[in-house]
Amino acid sequence: MQEHEPFLMIRFDGAAVGPGRIPVSHLLRFLISLNKVLQRTGRVLSSGTESLRPRSIKEDLALDLTLLRPGSPAAILGLERRQLQASLPAVDFGLQVMDCALNALTVLQQAGDTLPLGCDTGVLMAWRDIGSLFGQGIEKIEFTLNHEKELLHAVFTPTGFTRIQERIKGTQTNVRTIEGRLLMADFKEHGTRCRVHFATGEPVLCLFDDGQKDEVLEAMLHFVRIVGEAKEDALTGRISSIKIHDIERLEDREDEAAELLPQGTPITHAFWESPTLEELSQAQNVQPIADARVLFGTWPGDVNDGFEAAIDELRHLRNRVG
Repeated sequence: MQEHEPFLMIRFDGAAVGPGRIPVSHLLRFLISLNKVLQRTGRVLSSGTESLRPRSIKEDLALDLTLLRPGSPAAILGLERRQLQASLPAVDFGLQVMDCALNALTVLQQAGDTLPLGCDTGVLMAWRDIGSLFGQGIEKIEFTLNHEKELLHAVFTPTGFTRIQERIKGTQTNVRTIEGRLLMADFKEHGTRCRVHFATGEPVLCLFDDGQKDEVLEAMLHFVRIVGEAKEDALTGRISSIKIHDIERLEDREDEAAELLPQGTPITHAFWESPTLEELSQAQNVQPIADARVLFGTWPGDVNDGFEAAIDELRHLRNRVG
């Protein structure tokens, strides 16, 4: 490691930053997304390797922010490893993950569709989340990994960000975009799917793969934009389902369709316990009827609505079948 230099150094250039200054919102988004890049890369690299547990991956990749360097027109962050590894660099898994992630960033910004080592859809989306800073006053992000062998540089640019977005969307036909609130998801191994609801109209079923599970889980209850390959009803033209290519939270639209969010108070009872009717009512936000007149005319309905005739026909049909 080079003397007096942080293990990982990140430089931000652009109008949104200054000497030793960066907006807190930018910093939080970057650090959260960078952690996702590293954690997801670690899981991809260790898939099928029983000796590597998720907990050890987190420990190997733990970083501390130790520096926000002044004296430059850019904002420069310094990150150090939380625990120095006792193992040799050749078997230092944390170092391998960081090296792999930065090398992958360089490849992902180039032409081609093949994903580099340690990369899947989840990694692409995490880099995409970092790249969203390019629309918020950041013009370039430069990474320098200062490990024992040699310096490793990787530069993230708006052009590269566009290329990563193209990789996420893919080349499938009938690509559509929907925006709504993600309210339901099923994470079963052979049935990963979720539903996006709108202020009006029917929800749309969305299918996702293992690499997108983290993004879907983090987007639950939030307003999202989904891009994917759509299947449509031949008669109505309505989208019946979408295979997700990209899912992105729209933080500036969190107030839209808020009435779709679950209401009431969560039930505190364990699964096998039986809550009272009052507790169920409160959990589902069901209130007593204040005016009984609202029920007038709802039952039995019109005198000649055909209900009795339909029941009589069913009874005769059952007798004939018997």
